[in-house]
Amino acid sequence: MAKENNKRGKQMIVALVLIPAIFILVGGIVVMNYAMDRPLLSVPLLEVNEDEKTEESKKTETQVNVTGIDSDAANRLKAANSEIEKLRNENVELTNEVKSRQEEITDLIRERDRLVSELEAASKEEETSSDVASVYEEMSAKQAAAIMGELESPQVAELLKELSPKQQADILGRMNAQQAAVVTQLLQ
Repeated sequence: MAKENNKRGKQMIVALVLIPAIFILVGGIVVMNYAMDRPLLSVPLLEVNEDEKTEESKKTETQVNVTGIDSDAANRLKAANSEIEKLRNENVELTNEVKSRQEEITDLIRERDRLVSELEAASKEEETSSDVASVYEEMSAKQAAAIMGELESPQVAELLKELSPKQQADILGRMNAQQAAVVTQLLQ
């Protein structure tokens, strides 16, 4: 019985280890030959060029391709490398173009922000001017003329532009004649 178990153990080793190892070895050879684009049973790295041999050299000469790359593959490799270089140059050009466009966009954003701030400042100034003009609208012409008499003529002209023509006439009529003349010229 021990002999029979020993025999079965050897059979199991052969079945579980040796047979799969043989399949893996044969499969590896087939895959490697296919990957290197060679016939299944060729000798790797040896190539013989029979057309160029003379009778003497046929006996002794054998060409060995050390790199394992034939001329067609070398040409494809050169073409691929030139295409890679072309794409790299194109990538550099496109990267430079993107950078210049980003700088252009940044400049446009700065210009937009500057214009928005100017517009906000102008609208605040207009609101302030309108608020002051509404205060003068509520005053009597005599009071407004007295206050405007103390202001600079350009300021008076800006304030009067905001008022109605009737109010302008009333205020100018009650102002100092000389200042009223200067303000009238500024209003035109």
